[in-house]
Amino acid sequence: MEPFAFVRKDDPAAAIQLAGGEGAKFLGGGSNLVDLMKLYVETPSRLIDINHLPLGQIEVTEAGVRIGAMVRNSDLAYHAAIRTRYPVLSEALLSGATAQIRNMATVGGNLLQRTRCPYFRDTFWPCNKRRPGAGCSALEGFTRSHAVLGTSDRCIATHPSDMCVALAALDAVVHTTTRRGKRCCNRAN
Repeated sequence: MEPFAFVRKDDPAAAIQLAGGEGAKFLGGGSNLVDLMKLYVETPSRLIDINHLPLGQIEVTEAGVRIGAMVRNSDLAYHAAIRTRYPVLSEALLSGATAQIRNMATVGGNLLQRTRCPYFRDTFWPCNKRRPGAGCSALEGFTRSHAVLGTSDRCIATHPSDMCVALAALDAVVHTTTRRGKRCCNRAN
C-alpha cells in the first residue's frame, strides 16, 4: 500500500471541498477501497474519513424512503420500512455480502464500488476502467463473470452491486452533492 494522508471531516461541505484535489478519496466503510489499495489499483494520496458526517439516517415518508450515504448495509437491510415496503432491496443486501461486510459497508460505498473484474484488479493487465485508453484485457480473456448485455468495445466489466440492481428495479433516485452544488439522477436522466 502506498503512503497517504488521513483526514477526518465532520461537515459535508468541508469534506467535499477537501476532496477537490487530485488523489483524494472518501473513506466510509472501506470494504472495497481498502482492498483496492492493497492491490495498488487505488493509490490515493489522501483519505478523507467521512464516518462522522450526518448522513447515516433512514427517513421514511409517505412518498418513499430517503437513505443517507453513510447508512450501513445491515441497518438498511433490517429496517422495518425497507423489509415491508421494499423487500427486494432488503433481500438484495442480505444475499449480496457476508454479515461482516454488511456491518461495515455503506450505501454510498455500495453505489460507488468498483468492478470485480480480475483484469481491473491485476495491474499487470491493461484496463480502461483503471487507465482510460489502455485497452480491455477482458474482451479477449476469461470473461465468464462479465456482462452479457450493455457491453461496449471498450469494456465488458459489470458493476458488482446487488443493491444497485434492486434500486434500479425500484426506479430509485440518487441525490449527490458536488463542489458545484446538488444533483439528482436516476435511470431516466
